[in-house]
Amino acid sequence: MKYLLSVIVIVLVCSCSDSFINHTLKAEGSGECNEQPVPVKMISNINGERYEFQYCLGEGFDEKNYTVVRSGDSLLVKFPATGGKKFSYKLILDIDAKPPYRFITLGEGGQTIPLVPSERL
Repeated sequence: MKYLLSVIVIVLVCSCSDSFINHTLKAEGSGECNEQPVPVKMISNINGERYEFQYCLGEGFDEKNYTVVRSGDSLLVKFPATGGKKFSYKLILDIDAKPPYRFITLGEGGQTIPLVPSERL
């Protein structure tokens, strides 16, 4: 009986957490990589944020080979280490997360973008 009660309490505590990170990535090759910093376009809406930017990745980059992890009030977007020839990709990253995050870092040692709250209509 003790074990059953313990299991029920653990299940209830774990099921009350409503934090999540939903993300999708679309990648389109756009030529040779020139390693020049390119501005990031951010669009916010009720379903989260969309980031559009150029990034240099390996020749065989697959849209499934990336991760998004939470670290405090930041999200870290990690792309696979690249060896060999790099190409420039136009990336469109959609992210919806709860609890809200205040910063996002795109790539290892990449650009950190602060999110500035704006009034939503």
